[in-house]
Amino acid sequence: MKTSSSDFQTLYTKLSRYCAYQDRCRRDVEMKLQGWNVSKGLIERLIMELSKEGYIDDLRFAGSFVRGKFRINKWGKQRIVFELKARKIDEQHIKEALKEIDEVSYMDSIRSLIRKKDLEIKTGKTLNKREKIINFVVGKGYEIDPVLRMMNELKK
Repeated sequence: MKTSSSDFQTLYTKLSRYCAYQDRCRRDVEMKLQGWNVSKGLIERLIMELSKEGYIDDLRFAGSFVRGKFRINKWGKQRIVFELKARKIDEQHIKEALKEIDEVSYMDSIRSLIRKKDLEIKTGKTLNKREKIINFVVGKGYEIDPVLRMMNELKK
């Protein structure tokens, strides 16, 4: 498929708006372009140009992803890492981005989720209550050890 410079410019304009609206990673842009049936060669050219101009930056994306998913969605580190790996973000970028979460906020989030789930579970079913709370918090992507520590701390 032969592409003209006007095709490139049109796609570049659309993608620059797409990336300016919200941080995007390379994988998000690739998927968008594949959905538009753009050739692989043109995809590479567009991504290279968008990266050069600062529209695509995987490290910046990883940082904003971590902040948003932790603060808004209350996701734990394991879930965040899983999602970033699915987007093919470099391991080093992931480690750097996870530094955005301080330990005190992380433990406060676990405490908050435990209390929230504790209030949601009906009082008549106390036999499985602890298990349900742990499954809920671990399901949000938090590691089992800090969850168990917080459960024991709150039990006191």
